[in-house]
Amino acid sequence: MKAVLKFIFVDSLVNILGDLFEQPAVNWIFIGWGWLAVLVMLTSIYQTVSSFSA
Repeated sequence: MKAVLKFIFVDSLVNILGDLFEQPAVNWIFIGWGWLAVLVMLTSIYQTVSSFSA
């Protein structure tokens, strides 16, 4: 069980970050655009929920 958790939480994170840093600049732009879209959606959800409680 410990080996499975180590693989999921340690090895996969190292592989994801390693793959991320090997990406060309164009992919970095798309990754940033995607995170910006996620932040906009979360902000919109937060504002919508808070407007119902007010």
